[in-house]
Amino acid sequence: MNDASRRNRVKTIVRALLENPPGGGRAVLFTQAFLALVVIVNTITVVIFTVPSVQESFSFILTLIITFCLLVFTIEYFLRIWSCTQAPTWRERLSERLHYAASVYLIIDLVAIIPLFFPIFFPTDFALLRGFRLLSIFKLVRYARRSTSLALLRRVVVKKKEIFTIMIFFLIFVILFSSTIMYLVENHAQPDKFSSIPAAIWWAMMTVTTVGYGDIYPVTALGQTIASIITLAGVLLLALPSAILASGFIEERQKDREAGGGTEQGTTLSLLERAADLREKGLISDEEYRELKSRILAGGSAGEEEKG
Repeated sequence: MNDASRRNRVKTIVRALLENPPGGGRAVLFTQAFLALVVIVNTITVVIFTVPSVQESFSFILTLIITFCLLVFTIEYFLRIWSCTQAPTWRERLSERLHYAASVYLIIDLVAIIPLFFPIFFPTDFALLRGFRLLSIFKLVRYARRSTSLALLRRVVVKKKEIFTIMIFFLIFVILFSSTIMYLVENHAQPDKFSSIPAAIWWAMMTVTTVGYGDIYPVTALGQTIASIITLAGVLLLALPSAILASGFIEERQKDREAGGGTEQGTTLSLLERAADLREKGLISDEEYRELKSRILAGGSAGEEEKG
């Protein structure tokens, strides 16, 4: 085995450890559990570091823990970049790595490790450093994306996107309409509060969303009557997305049951989703995705025939 083959083999192992393929074995589970634990520890440490009394008493220990977590994140990031390609030429490897680095989750990983290098460029700006440390919390997104429920939610939102788009436009219209009406009604009574339509938009947003901070409210009888109607409209309007999501969840769950009628079909669906995820990240080309998809489908069909 030559050096190139050995290097590609190591890349395959590293990528399998970091990407958590189905049926990866104990090494993959241990690696993923360790990385998840580091993410959780880092998140908890960054959060409690913002407590002044804790920061004063345990500043050194907390900084040490955060630095260790960031070092793990940095090693993980560069291992992902290094192992994402097995192209034969350095130009192709550079192109594929840049494409992979531009993916959403790699950008999140890059943002998370910025605090480790921050003191090199801004050694005295500790306030900004603490702000960048908080960004490492976004590492949780990488592990949350593996949730089956979140994947189901994404499919529901994509399927119902036209309805949600109409609802957003309708919500904007209601806010603009109600703020305009309230400006006309309340401006003479409260020129300091409802001084303009943009100022009334704040009241409209708080009222339509039923938050109601209470810093701006109508004082005239007509204004209070209109506000009551707008509040009721807001309650009804915001109840619609919940109903749409609930019905979408039920539909998708039913589809999964029908499409996955057995364990083999469920596994095939999982493999297809995994292959699509790899293509989205740039780890495999479109041609490789099509070939992998045909193999997965062929394997699923063979399993069904044997079962029959």
